[in-house]
Amino acid sequence: RTVGRVGALTEMSKRPRSDYETGDDATRAGLDPESDGGGLLAEYIPCRTFQGSRPGYYFKLDAKGPGYYLDKRARSGRTSHAAATAAVAADGAAASAAALMPPPKPRAPGPAVRLDPDELLAKAEREAFGGDERLAEQNATLDEKGLRRMVLAFERRYAANQTARLKHADEPDKFVDSEVDLDEEIKRLGTLAGYPELYPEFCRLNAVPSILALLSHDNPDIACDALVLLNELTDADAVESSEEGGAALVASVKENSGYELIYECLERFGGEASPEDQAAIGNVLGIVENCADIDVDAAADFCAAAPKLLKWLLKRIGSKRPTDNNKLAAAEVLAILTQTSDENKKRVGELGGIDALLRAVAPFKGKDPADEGEREVLENIFDALVSLTMETDNKKAFVENEGLELMLLMMKSKRSCRTSAIKCVDYALTRCPAACERFVDILGLKTVFSVFMGKGFEKLRKSAGLEAVQEEEERAVSVVSSLFLHLAKGSERYNRLCAKFVEDEHAKCDRLAELWAKYSNRVKAVDARLATRTNDDIELTPDDLYVERLGGGLYTLELLSLIFASVFATGHAGIRERLLLQMELHAGGTAGEDEAGGADAERVIWSRLRSVRRILETHAENIGGADGEEERVRRRAHVVK
Repeated sequence: RTVGRVGALTEMSKRPRSDYETGDDATRAGLDPESDGGGLLAEYIPCRTFQGSRPGYYFKLDAKGPGYYLDKRARSGRTSHAAATAAVAADGAAASAAALMPPPKPRAPGPAVRLDPDELLAKAEREAFGGDERLAEQNATLDEKGLRRMVLAFERRYAANQTARLKHADEPDKFVDSEVDLDEEIKRLGTLAGYPELYPEFCRLNAVPSILALLSHDNPDIACDALVLLNELTDADAVESSEEGGAALVASVKENSGYELIYECLERFGGEASPEDQAAIGNVLGIVENCADIDVDAAADFCAAAPKLLKWLLKRIGSKRPTDNNKLAAAEVLAILTQTSDENKKRVGELGGIDALLRAVAPFKGKDPADEGEREVLENIFDALVSLTMETDNKKAFVENEGLELMLLMMKSKRSCRTSAIKCVDYALTRCPAACERFVDILGLKTVFSVFMGKGFEKLRKSAGLEAVQEEEERAVSVVSSLFLHLAKGSERYNRLCAKFVEDEHAKCDRLAELWAKYSNRVKAVDARLATRTNDDIELTPDDLYVERLGGGLYTLELLSLIFASVFATGHAGIRERLLLQMELHAGGTAGEDEAGGADAERVIWSRLRSVRRILETHAENIGGADGEEERVRRRAHVVK
């Protein structure tokens, strides 16, 4: 059988090939298949299938069809068909390929050179970037030595540009090349943003004054590049790994009058007539925000050095331009500057900032923001407005400019700004009797008690989540407690407030007891968590523990206790009875057993109110003196009473 197979294979191998398979198109023409007729190799030999290797050719399907194509790279010059055939017959395809390639040159003998690791790394980097030393340097790890070289190159380019400008002031063509070189060096300095630990050395090399001087450069493109560089160097992501480096850079900017120069760029590019100007304004606002994040005092220092900054921000926010990135950044920067500095709160108030911000939010009393950007601008304006109302003089301005009336309209409209409006009212009424009286006069009790009762919370939960519901609930409790604290007891306004707890069959009393039990359980859960702390945990002081409890719901529970005590102190029989009943229900009905045992009514009352009294005592002990010792004593006496 084996012999039969071999014979069959032999017979098959003897089958004559077609002209197309063997390349006999050239043979029929009287030419060598691999020759073009003049002794040179043919460019293309047609062949339907691969028939083995051919010296100087490679097989593929190309524009002329399948076949062997001349390999011009491997065979440069003329190679005769006879020589190639002889090579194949002698040594096969491998020998032919070797014959076609020139032999390697012998390596010249010489002493072995050993490179150290740094030289090897530098050589590899140069080879990786095509021998471009500048490109390799930009992508190499930066150290102090590299930083000094970079700063020196920058200073040289800057000096050359200044010299060229002075020498050829009226001939821009003669100094334009120096500005191109300077532009490249400024952009190279951007690599420093990845090495904030080198910022102190950068400041020591006295490079910051030169960069700040570029902000006043006659070429606006150079000034814009300097703004981009400062924004990158002060970015929060850049200085995150080295707070000391960021602080050193901000301090150097301040020492070299950088705040004034940065503000001048706002005036220079404030028209925002081109995309470049808009980008420059965005970088200026980014620098201000970054400096305030790095150094808390920078917020006040910036506004002190550039008093017109706050006015510019108010004007930019109040403009009727469509919402863009710069308007969003201006609102955010204003919120940061007012939240981190009491001096800035006073400055904005003196500039008429309360009225300007109220005008900015007024259009949203009857509509929702059109997009996410407009929504964020509105939130930042409200944050600035809330921080401003913490100042006593600004509270008066808020009342005089009908801020309470506007907030009530927003609360009634039930738009997306309702939560922010309640927050603003809460801050405005805190420790401000005039605002509390005005709030009652404009019929604000009905609106705030609607929130206190939880109306609309289900819809709010679906649209904004549980956090918004909880915030509105806590803000409503705070507003009601401020009214009880600051309205004159026995006055008509105070009686109207107390009468709210009699309406609708004491529904507000039921809600008050429900909220008190809810937040009491939250505080108990926090106390249980703090009690299970192990010795391995960070040791907390009594003040730290109190702050933890406040964040867990104790603050709202203290306000609810103040409302509870104030309503109970009215002496109204219906209110007292309803509150005691609700306290008994939420406590599990243990007080009824005391009554069955023959206890007198006074002891039963105090047994039910003991927990409320304990919360009030804790609140009185922790009243701070931020508003002065006199106010502290007054508030404590009020709580104790």
